[in-house]
Order: sequence, then C-alpha cells, then structure tokens
Amino acid sequence: MNMTNTIPEILLDSNDNPTEEWLEFIRNYHPSEELPLLKFVTEVLPKGWYLAEWGVIIHRKYRGVIRLELHTGGFSGNEEVIREILSNKHFTHFKMEYVQWKTGGHHYFEIAV
Repeated sequence: MNMTNTIPEILLDSNDNPTEEWLEFIRNYHPSEELPLLKFVTEVLPKGWYLAEWGVIIHRKYRGVIRLELHTGGFSGNEEVIREILSNKHFTHFKMEYVQWKTGGHHYFEIAV
C-alpha cells in the first residue's frame, strides 16, 4: 500500500475525537487497488466514526448505486470527518457524489459501482 493510503493505527482518541493522523489520512486519501473507495467506506470509515453503529448506514446496490448515510449526531468529531471528506476531491468528484444534507448533521452520498 502506498504511504498516502496507510491507515493510521489510532483513528479516535480517548475522547472519541478523530486523531490528526486520521483527519490527515482522509484529507490525502485517494482510491487505489489496495484501498478502493467501497472498501474505505465499508471497512475503514466506520472504525473512525463515533457511534458508527448508528451513524454510518450503507444501503446495498440500488440501480448500480450504493447509498451512504453519515449521521454526525451533533458530535463535533464526526463533523470534522465530514469536513475532510468534503474537502477531498477523490471522494466527491469521482465515484462518490454528495447528494443531500439535512439539518441535524445528516449527510447522504451515492457511490457508483
């Protein structure tokens, strides 16, 4: 795996806030054979999301699209992760489209498969 896609050992600190290394990883991430976008979203992102069992929802294929819902729960650490995702063109300009935001920290994406 190239250095850009080396997942940090610690994603959340003792207060469940994202570590700077995790935020930097998201900021610099780009899909690769070793860590394609879908693998990142389904396996890595939930590990670095506070209350992932509630806040990361993935709907299986629907007309060639996987829907990703990220719910921050008002937690500022999750909001930081969202900011980094939205600042990275590899997330929002290629296979993953930011399709909706709802008040209360509800973010919706679609991933072409």
